[in-house]
Amino acid sequence: GRDGVGLSQGQKQRILIARAVYKNPDYIFLDEATNSLDANNERSIVENLDKFYKGKTVVIVAHRLSTVKNADQIVVIDHGKVVEEDNHESLTAKRGAYYNLVKNQLELGN
Repeated sequence: GRDGVGLSQGQKQRILIARAVYKNPDYIFLDEATNSLDANNERSIVENLDKFYKGKTVVIVAHRLSTVKNADQIVVIDHGKVVEEDNHESLTAKRGAYYNLVKNQLELGN
């Protein structure tokens, strides 16, 4: 409907992501952009966005592993301080804060 009235949060998020892609910016900032999407929609969007991100600077704020695991650089912030930064493989191998977040999500089935 007009002004997004009657749209679900997931539908609104998909529209906002589509607008960002349509504008084809050099920089893109996504703050919890997939948190209201179901797992199937999120997977589809993240896979397609991975192609779109090539050659662009992208900053993603997310709590879901599936949203960030393919990032070139992951920054883990705890209580306002950077506690770790690297890629998914390196961070999980270190078994630090990121590893614990991943482990918790997998155990909870998120």
